[in-house]
Amino acid sequence: MRPKRILTVASGKGGVGKSTFATNFALALSRVAPTVLVDLDTGTSSVRNTLNAPVSKDLYHFFRKGEPLEACLTTLPEQLDPQGHFRNFAFIAAPKHAMEEFINFEEMHRYRLMRAINELPATFVVLDLRAGLDAAVLDFLPHSNSGILVFTPHHPAATAAAADIVKALIFRKLRLVLSEEGPLAANPEARAHLATINALLDKVEDVYDDSLRNLDEFLKDLVLGLGEVPAVRALADTVGSFRVHFVLNMFDGVRESYDKAIVPFVSFLQRYVSSRVSLYNLGWIIHSQEVHEANCRRQPIVLANPTPAAAPLPRLELAELEALVLGSSASPPPPPSARDFLLDVDPEQALVEQLEILHAMQHDAATRHVRDNFAYLARRALYALQHFPPDSFGQRRLLTPLELFETLARGEVTL
Repeated sequence: MRPKRILTVASGKGGVGKSTFATNFALALSRVAPTVLVDLDTGTSSVRNTLNAPVSKDLYHFFRKGEPLEACLTTLPEQLDPQGHFRNFAFIAAPKHAMEEFINFEEMHRYRLMRAINELPATFVVLDLRAGLDAAVLDFLPHSNSGILVFTPHHPAATAAAADIVKALIFRKLRLVLSEEGPLAANPEARAHLATINALLDKVEDVYDDSLRNLDEFLKDLVLGLGEVPAVRALADTVGSFRVHFVLNMFDGVRESYDKAIVPFVSFLQRYVSSRVSLYNLGWIIHSQEVHEANCRRQPIVLANPTPAAAPLPRLELAELEALVLGSSASPPPPPSARDFLLDVDPEQALVEQLEILHAMQHDAATRHVRDNFAYLARRALYALQHFPPDSFGQRRLLTPLELFETLARGEVTL
């Protein structure tokens, strides 16, 4: 069995509870199907410090001792899961102590690990990435969506950094799509415009250049100047199909989260990226001292007094999971017309919609107790897997940059 979906958890900066979320979220998913959590925050070994489980082998043994990655799986001991509710959960710990070669992964280490993750025996794999954005993070992130971004109303810089991740991912995809050796190169009409478009794209990405503030202005100019040529349509399709998924940690009320997290995040995307990316709020984790105390006990909050009836998750048979992750239950939306970018977009509408979502979530009982928050988040994630196109939430396998480029060049844009 190989992973049916790999879900990355990222944050622009530390201190937002990313590893706490990743651990409890993976535990919640394991109530549905076999789930493996991989700790790629190799400088802190956060997952190991959150789970009071004896680790016999970790990523050190994979890299230094040649152990198969599957041999580095650690399951929960009986004292953490006496009833066996989480028997389908396992994790792979980062090395016990910080080591330079693992903190700053070389390419060969990253690519070897990516291929091994693709072979893990699990339905879901959750990757806890380290904070920030560099090659060791970017290579593990999806190509057509944000993965799961975690930020909080209490850390404004982290909210801006999460938005920067979205920008970096979209521009990475655009660079590949618009490369002169990429998927458009075989089309003479498209190839004629690639050099010009890439030069202009540099201006959009440069925050010190105000001549083209974002991709919306860029596309408007291209449509007016070039019309709906293949390169412009590809650019519009890439931006219009990108989906952003996020989780609000340390939630302390709708108004505070809206003012201090949602508004800055959405406003940054509108100003510097595009108003046309889709936003999906997976849910929140309420601000609670219980979470901190559970982490100190090395017993994640989801493990605290679980019962089969508490916050039950839907039971899905493997065949159903196969269907939902392969996208057979939902057809992808038609590609947006490049001329759609000429239409005025009300920037306030996205904020209104996000506020309405926050109010709607507030009425669900599962959002009121921190332990139930993670079951709620898992349900929202399963809904996304079932109803969204397959490349719009997580990824089915990790690809090296070369593999990603070759896949796009062959026209296999759905991974």
